Amino acid sequence: MQEEFAIQYADRRAKERGYDSYRIVYREFVIPAEGMLKFHANNELWLITHIGWGLIVKSDYGRHEHWYTQGIVENSYEHGDHIEIRNARDEQATIRFLQVILKTKDDGSKT
Repeated sequence: MQEEFAIQYADRRAKERGYDSYRIVYREFVIPAEGMLKFHANNELWLITHIGWGLIVKSDYGRHEHWYTQGIVENSYEHGDHIEIRNARDEQATIRFLQVILKTKDDGSKT
């Protein structure tokens, strides 16, 4: 997903979920060879803007593989809740996201 489109998409998805306020944070991770990163992203949307060859992203929203695959594979750029990124290669790889933090009026943060 291109960054410009991801920004527009984030605004639309936040509004679809009933949030008028949100914050966007740019995130980049380097996943070591055959490594894995797991994290929780409650009340957030994570939009893939770049994914290195061999990375597999799974979340409660779906799966995105940048790898040789057989059969039908869901190609989802939006992720959230429990996210797992796995590097299936023997070289490190980079992934970039737009993290969309959905804000409520009583979450204690500044708007």
